[in-house]
Amino acid sequence: MTVAKLKSVSEPRGSSRTRGRSIHLIEAQALFVPALVEVFAELGLDLLGVSGDVDLHGMLETQPDVVFVDADYVNQEPLHLVSLLRTLVPEGAICVYTSERNPRWAAACHAAGATAVLSKNARRGEVVAGLRDAVYHRTYTDVRLRDTGA
Repeated sequence: MTVAKLKSVSEPRGSSRTRGRSIHLIEAQALFVPALVEVFAELGLDLLGVSGDVDLHGMLETQPDVVFVDADYVNQEPLHLVSLLRTLVPEGAICVYTSERNPRWAAACHAAGATAVLSKNARRGEVVAGLRDAVYHRTYTDVRLRDTGA
């Protein structure tokens, strides 16, 4: 798998609380990469690379602070992928981006090792806030995926 190494990202706007932290994006759909890169830049996250699927060697070598994965378009079962990422990057925040709407699935992602589960139905500001919580509070579940107990 080829990883596109990006040397710099435009200067982030807004909060600089995450500056100096790195992120790797796993996104099979190139169309969405620029919008996600803008979100990462807004948080001051340094983009280490982009891949269409897990780059085992890349993850081991770079040890990003955050791994952001579009779980809808990976080549393996998403929960296995999350577990693999947790093993490869034990100290990193694993952020799962999904169109799933089931709170049990979100809970399973967390049990597999996800730090955050973000909905593709979220507005940009919600994604930014969720990533910030994932990096600093080490947990986040999109409101659409929370178990309300009802």
